[in-house]
Amino acid sequence: MSHILMSTLVALSVTIMILAFIFAILNLARSFRTKRDVRKAYHKARSRFYFGIFIVAFAIDQALLFPTLVTYIIVLVLLFFGILNIAYGYKASKYFKGNLPIENKAWEDFEKQKHSKSE
Repeated sequence: MSHILMSTLVALSVTIMILAFIFAILNLARSFRTKRDVRKAYHKARSRFYFGIFIVAFAIDQALLFPTLVTYIIVLVLLFFGILNIAYGYKASKYFKGNLPIENKAWEDFEKQKHSKSE
């Protein structure tokens, strides 16, 4: 029974790691592709949030696979940095998401001015 539970937990943590890594890379790529500053910061914050999830899942995976004292010390450090990244990414993405409508309005006004000057 313990062996089945352990392999299930390892498979779950690896799945979370893969998904979090994909979302982190996706949001980082979105941040590079956009020209808008607030949107860029929003995607970077989301990338950092998902990277924190990746770090936490990696730490849990290592603790399950290699139960030694050295591993547990490293896992504690990884959990600390992972939780910090998750907290910062969540707060920053929430803040920047609230500012996206303001940036969209300013961007629309800028585009209108640009088109009116060219005519």
